Amino acid sequence: MSGCLRLDRFIVVSGRLCAAGVFAGELLDADGTTIGWGSRRKTAPAEIVRGLRGATAVIGPVDVDLLGLTVSVPAFTLDTGARMRRSSRSLPEAPRPGLEPHMVSGAR
Repeated sequence: MSGCLRLDRFIVVSGRLCAAGVFAGELLDADGTTIGWGSRRKTAPAEIVRGLRGATAVIGPVDVDLLGLTVSVPAFTLDTGARMRRSSRSLPEAPRPGLEPHMVSGAR
C-alpha cells in the first residue's frame, strides 16, 4: 500500500496539537496492479520540532481505515519551510542531533 496526506490545517484537540487532513491510500497487488484506493478525513497527533536550521512538523503515528483495512501509519516528518531568523540575542543551542521538541499552542 502507498499513500499520502493532504494537510488542511493544524488544530488543537483536547489541548494537543493535531494535523487535520485527508489520508489517501492505494492498495497494490504483488505485481504492482492497483486493487483499489480510498481516502479518509482524519486528525493525527502532531508536534513542531525546532532545529538549528528551521522547524519541522512530526505527524503521527495514526491508524487509518482504508478499503476496510486498518493501516498503521508510523510517525513522519514534514518540512514546514519555516527558518530560524538571526537575532542579536544569543539563544540556547538545541541538543544534538539538532532537534528540540516544542509544542505550538493556539494554532489554527
